[in-house]
Amino acid sequence: MHPGIEKCDALVIEEPMTPQCIEKLWNSQIGLHLLPVIDLTGTLGNRADLDASNTLKADPVEYGKLIDSFNFRRSQLHPDFQNPQNDDDKILARIFVSGVSLTPSYQPDSRSTVSFNTLLDSETVLHECEKMMTAELLAGSFFDRRHICNGCSASQFNVREECPECRSPNLRESFYLHHFKCAYLGPEDDFRQGEYLICPKCRMEMSHFGSDYDKPGTILICNSCGKSSSETEVGFLCLNCDTHIDGDSVKTGDIFKYSLTEKAVHYLHAGHAFLELTQQSPIFAGLPFELIVVLNKELKKWKNEESEFALLCIKYENEYLVEQEHGNRQFFHSRNQFFQSLSHSLKKVMKGEYPVTAAKGRLEDFILVSHINQKDLYTFSEEAGQKAASSLRLDVEPILQVFGPEDLS
Repeated sequence: MHPGIEKCDALVIEEPMTPQCIEKLWNSQIGLHLLPVIDLTGTLGNRADLDASNTLKADPVEYGKLIDSFNFRRSQLHPDFQNPQNDDDKILARIFVSGVSLTPSYQPDSRSTVSFNTLLDSETVLHECEKMMTAELLAGSFFDRRHICNGCSASQFNVREECPECRSPNLRESFYLHHFKCAYLGPEDDFRQGEYLICPKCRMEMSHFGSDYDKPGTILICNSCGKSSSETEVGFLCLNCDTHIDGDSVKTGDIFKYSLTEKAVHYLHAGHAFLELTQQSPIFAGLPFELIVVLNKELKKWKNEESEFALLCIKYENEYLVEQEHGNRQFFHSRNQFFQSLSHSLKKVMKGEYPVTAAKGRLEDFILVSHINQKDLYTFSEEAGQKAASSLRLDVEPILQVFGPEDLS
């Protein structure tokens, strides 16, 4: 950790801060975004971890609990995240050390109409979190849907009814009148002559509502162009840049409450090498965390000391067929039986000369063997695989693939 932050326990806000000052805290070069924010001014709202503006909440015990919890979780972060420069890593690390999800709340003066419980501005949060949801580093719980200006991307609008002809919001409501005798139907303005209602079709006076005429509905009249219609259009006027957008063409975007996925937690513990490795191939995206840790160490030794190792990956081609005929439980029983038998047979074939790390993945299983080259492990695994498969009642058709350091680096 940078020596500057080691001497800090928390960020205590004693005076109201401008957005520029808040931005400087987030972008500091000593990792201040990983410290708890204690607000004595009551102006930060949900962006602070503790609002201490109320004397009832200004409890030193609460300060201590908050600081201790942040310190503990910060100590669990990989060094890669103690002072990252990019916002996505900062957001992930901040969620982790705070121990709570990244949660939105309504903020009318924000361009995006929400703020999050972090010092980072909400527009950047939404942009970065959308990318991290796609990368399966964040899981989203729906909060609300917002409209987005096509011009400036803000979400501050005056939403209004507009004339379908000229798009003016200068509308007034009038009644339709129906003259029973001649069946004429039209706006009340067409009938109104001073204090009297005169049918424009037959020129008869209509004196009694219910017997001479009725009012079957309402109509909207535009004071700008004079057109009348029973329906209006919805228009959006951006309060930030004055752009006008028709309701059927305005963009929308969803806002979520964001939580770390299991993949993100592993990434924060293991460092950048975790993503670098799991992005190499779809196979390695399923590597269990405990194997990632060992694999990282083996890769470093291989690069620094040219120490060999190889990784055996076991896929099960008949998973679907076995599950269809015998059920899910029987497939997993056969898979576990094969994997255990293979691990035992492999150690026997290699005569215990090589360190072995076995781990089960979600779709595949893995065995990492140290101090061995790819070719030799393949030869040993073929022999061990035949012995393990011969003991199975159900054929899960295991496929063995062996990868060397070059495939993983």
